[in-house]
Amino acid sequence: MGGGGAITPTSAPSSPSCSLKSLSPEFAEYVAVSPVSDDDVESDECFVCDDDDTVGTFRYEYDNRQLREAKELIRRYKPGDWIEGAGGAKAEDYALPEITTLLLVGPRGAGKSTLVNRITRVFDKDDDPFAPDRAQVSCNSKSSGTIVLREYPVPRNSNAICIYDTCGWSSNPVKNSMMLHQWMTKGISHGEIATWDIDEGKMIRDIKPLGRQYSFLHCRTRKVNFVIFVVDGVSVLESIDGNKKGYTEILHETFMSPFLSIGDDKPVIVVTHGDRLSIQQRAHVQNALAVLLGIPVQQIYDIPGYDNYQTDMAILDMLRYCVQHAEQNLPLKLNYLLEVRGRETLNNMAEQLMRLDAVIEATIIFLCMVILLFRFSDKFLQS
Repeated sequence: MGGGGAITPTSAPSSPSCSLKSLSPEFAEYVAVSPVSDDDVESDECFVCDDDDTVGTFRYEYDNRQLREAKELIRRYKPGDWIEGAGGAKAEDYALPEITTLLLVGPRGAGKSTLVNRITRVFDKDDDPFAPDRAQVSCNSKSSGTIVLREYPVPRNSNAICIYDTCGWSSNPVKNSMMLHQWMTKGISHGEIATWDIDEGKMIRDIKPLGRQYSFLHCRTRKVNFVIFVVDGVSVLESIDGNKKGYTEILHETFMSPFLSIGDDKPVIVVTHGDRLSIQQRAHVQNALAVLLGIPVQQIYDIPGYDNYQTDMAILDMLRYCVQHAEQNLPLKLNYLLEVRGRETLNNMAEQLMRLDAVIEATIIFLCMVILLFRFSDKFLQS
């Protein structure tokens, strides 16, 4: 599950016949209470369903309700909805993006395109269960992977959140830093060709983005609002438990790049391919990444290839984390800053004038006293 953020119900009682206190609070509403009769008014006894299938049904209904609420929270979101309004500013005082843009980055084969499909599938289960996958997934090293940057609205046709799938990293950290710097400072565009290695660049130089004739004309450029850092759990485990430290070293060096941070917020980590590892190994990978990257475990989301409640909740929690931290770092509008600064300047000028008035009044009083003293001395001398 994701970084401690996914919500899972408490395990059902192991014994079919158990007291009400042994049930977790979320199942309390499902407890079957015997009707009170006139002959048994003083009885406080209640009975719990002793059928394992019934308890399983209650758990299923509870999980579904939690999942629906988490999905609805994402569906209702519009840019600016989760701004906390620090410093007295309101949502309308911020420079809101047209659409909140999340950027997927990570090594080749980390599962970025697969993650796009997994995120989409969470919502497609309700909207279109038979919809095909959106992102092309590479199944082996012979594929060049993602070459064309693609914008994927989440959910489909949404105008509030979008995710950009990108190409895998180069083995050269300098090239990684240059490309990340370009994306984070200049923005990203749907249909833009992006590749890390020079040889691949030569190989694909004649490819037209998305089949368009005018390849030099890109779609609207989006400013990146937050970064999702995708890593392969299997590769991390092999690196930390073996002698091949290259994978974790490039993760650490790239993650520490200042270009990936939005304000003080580091990217969220998504660990993929957990379905190939045991639960103990997945926990080991999360703890090792927390130490390696210097972030809390709650910022690391374990999203395996399983299609179940825990994985769906981890995805939804991860999206909420990204959007909330993106909104915490939105810039204020220039006119608001000028207005606030103007008010502060006027207040400072008023205070200075008030202090100046006090000085002037004191000076006038002093001069009046001097004049009176001179007059008194003149009369004294004349007498």
